Amino acid sequence: MSRIVRHDATVPRIVGVSNAIRKVIDLVDKVAQSDCCVLIEGESGTGKELVARRLCLKSPRKGSPFIPVNCAGVSESLFESQFFGHVRGAFTGAEQNMLGLVRTADGGTLFLDEVGEIPLALQPKLLRVLQDREVMPVGKPVPVHVDTRFLAGTNRNLRELVDAGQFRQDLYYRLNIVRIHVPPLRERPEDVSALLDHFGTHFAERYQQTEVVIEKAIRSLLTDYPWPGNVRELAAWVERLYATGLEPSLLATMLLEEGAFASDPKASEPKTLEQAERHAIVHAMEHTEHNQRKAAELLKVHRTTLARKLKSHDLS
Repeated sequence: MSRIVRHDATVPRIVGVSNAIRKVIDLVDKVAQSDCCVLIEGESGTGKELVARRLCLKSPRKGSPFIPVNCAGVSESLFESQFFGHVRGAFTGAEQNMLGLVRTADGGTLFLDEVGEIPLALQPKLLRVLQDREVMPVGKPVPVHVDTRFLAGTNRNLRELVDAGQFRQDLYYRLNIVRIHVPPLRERPEDVSALLDHFGTHFAERYQQTEVVIEKAIRSLLTDYPWPGNVRELAAWVERLYATGLEPSLLATMLLEEGAFASDPKASEPKTLEQAERHAIVHAMEHTEHNQRKAAELLKVHRTTLARKLKSHDLS
């Protein structure tokens, strides 16, 4: 659900050359020095946590803990205990004192990811912490002061949730001191090429391989692709390039076929490597009219390797 991150001195890089992403970076760097709440909105996969990390590392709290927590994964019955802590014996199973997320982040930053998923009945408890800067541990009715900066992220429109009565207006205003909207990748296609280079360098180092050259024609195809999974989907595509060793042209064709025009939105989600391998083999066999020698050449594997994989995937 959450983890403590103690940063090194490296400020996370938000990659892009578009005016849209440059505006995001400029606003992030401007508000990082203040201690106000920041609401980071954007679709899944756009990099909201990356923005939160940059806010933290550009702030005076950069040497203190950064704790991201997925609010959708917080148990409603244990919300107060998980966020505010508890004392030993406060309830069945409370065998020792626990600080809770807010106090663990004391002096640092707590990133409330998917804050719109917090149940309506629990939102006043979070609002009180934001307003009073103190928590009440379960089993100890004595307020404890905290010095924690709060950042919030959401892939939903909180304003619409407020209008629908699903999110408290007062909490929305408290979180929305500064709003940063991270645009989806389809709205900044000029960033695709820069991201391909960035992740290419990253995964070449991880997989200890020479960086793969992605030709201009392939980059053009990938730039036109809508990337429904945003930067996360693009990163997965580049990793698949290094993990499978397939030609960029083949993987790009597969991406366009299975994602851009799929009626099922889940069809464009990144596949497992095993699924990607099977799909690549099927595609290569169809592309070469089931000529194993030509398919093996296309896949950059030995013909005997292809024969073995055809058998393992029940394709022979």
